[in-house]
Amino acid sequence: MISLSRNKNIIGSESQRSIVKMYSTYVNKYKASFFKMIGFGVVLGERNRLNIKMLEGRRKGETPLDLIDCHTSGGVFNLGHNHPEIVKALKDGLDAGLNIGDHHLLSEQRSLLAKEMAELLPGDISKTQYCVGGGEAIDLAIKLARGITQRKKILSANRAYHGVTGFALGACASRFKDMFLWGPSDFAQVPFGDLGALSKQIDENTSCVLFETIPATGGILIPPEGYFTTIRELCDDKGVIMISDEVQAGLGRTGEMWGIYGGLYENEKVVPDIIVLAKGMSSGVYPMATCSYRPFIEEVFKEDPFLHISTTGGSELGCYVTRKMLDILSKPEFLSHVKDMGKLFGDDLEELKEKYSNLIVEVRGRGLMWGIEFKDEVYGQLFTVNMIKSGIWGDYCGNNKAVDKLMPPLIIEPEDIEEIMKRLENALNLFQKK
Repeated sequence: MISLSRNKNIIGSESQRSIVKMYSTYVNKYKASFFKMIGFGVVLGERNRLNIKMLEGRRKGETPLDLIDCHTSGGVFNLGHNHPEIVKALKDGLDAGLNIGDHHLLSEQRSLLAKEMAELLPGDISKTQYCVGGGEAIDLAIKLARGITQRKKILSANRAYHGVTGFALGACASRFKDMFLWGPSDFAQVPFGDLGALSKQIDENTSCVLFETIPATGGILIPPEGYFTTIRELCDDKGVIMISDEVQAGLGRTGEMWGIYGGLYENEKVVPDIIVLAKGMSSGVYPMATCSYRPFIEEVFKEDPFLHISTTGGSELGCYVTRKMLDILSKPEFLSHVKDMGKLFGDDLEELKEKYSNLIVEVRGRGLMWGIEFKDEVYGQLFTVNMIKSGIWGDYCGNNKAVDKLMPPLIIEPEDIEEIMKRLENALNLFQKK
């Protein structure tokens, strides 16, 4: 167990009330007001493994909230909070003198990480460029697709979330871009899972098809078997680049290393042209994202290798930590553990669905990535509040508010799942008391 008591002068340096006020004044008053409105106007304090503790209770004098993290910031904390081997790698890297590095120069740590990734990535995907976050990595993926095809059109899903930067924002659901008057004509969207709609849209002007393997913000959507296989065939037929956003479904989340390569359906192993990763890349201790692609796409940089640069992308310190993450997470026994825990988690959720069929329409997921769909949006949003009251940190899907997503750390054990299910059932019972 890792204790953060020695860091009391850092965590909890101000009272919770003071921090909420500062956040409202200097960061975002509307966000602060939202959390206060749902009774969760608290500030994150100590954290360890699956557990997060707030600095104080929701009201003065109350015991600080202790929550089991089933949110993990969309998979940032795949290995839980403050995993001892990850913390050690970060410290070792600093002690060795690693820092961000110089983005113009060649790099030992970037080279070593890219080699290790090439050995793990599906098919002949063997080239990796580094970014700071998922949005930037999606931007790069789209730039590469347009550069190699010399076409403009981008196809994505109408409930998608790929980040809030330029090209990535264009590929998102309207919720994220309408306020900013961002609706480029080169972007088109189709319902996820609808091959007919996609077939009508993909044409000789299309540069790329961009989908999340399992759209999380869209409601933990599971495509029909053969969906991505057919997309691969359509892309090959039309000369279109296939981009897989594995930011949440990749890195072992489904029980396979990659969601698109056996993680959805055991026998469906699709190799896209580009895979984008972020969130869990360094287990929550350093911002890291990657855009990995097949060798032919590298021709984009033949005339000018500096066409895309990222000053802090691919920090050498972050690369070193990410190598440790991959070492832990890619082991067959670790992935087997995720599969076992995922089956237990899914089976238990199915039992809750049967018991509370008056509230729950469906549960769906893969590995340790699950969604609970309620009969309407009001129940989905209220369940988030009920979970918090019951000691679970999870939330509803922003682009499908009837669905609450559950993505616990991959290091979860059977006793953790048992406790989570008790708390989820308590959250469901709170509906009966209203």
